[in-house]
Amino acid sequence: MNEFLPRTEPVASVVSAGERGLAGVRGVVAAAQAGSHADANAQQDAQLTERSAAMANYAKVQADIADVVARFDPPPANPAQAAQEADASIMALMPQPVVMLPLPPTDQDMIDFVAQVAQSVAGQAAMARAAHARVSPALVDAAAS
Repeated sequence: MNEFLPRTEPVASVVSAGERGLAGVRGVVAAAQAGSHADANAQQDAQLTERSAAMANYAKVQADIADVVARFDPPPANPAQAAQEADASIMALMPQPVVMLPLPPTDQDMIDFVAQVAQSVAGQAAMARAAHARVSPALVDAAAS
């Protein structure tokens, strides 16, 4: 149950910093920790590179969707058909099959499960491609008729 209740009474204003209290100030960091800062900076650079790649990929997807939407005339003759065409065009941008990751915050077990499902789907796709590569002509004729 949500314990949040809206406040209806007036809130007392704070006039000076003395009433709020002073925040403590940390001391100067020792020089011995400078080496750990270099490692932290390298790790932060790797994370920034990964984030930059993810943001670039997201921007590319947004540009592709904007391109699909830009191809439509301003007043479509049949809005339902235009919506179906847009939906089909956007779905064509998505790779098949799709494994959706849960949004954060999530627990590590869920992430591991999603990774396991993705590996299983990839393995089944590889087996399906291998099976399709070895189809005999007689089987194709039987399926076609």
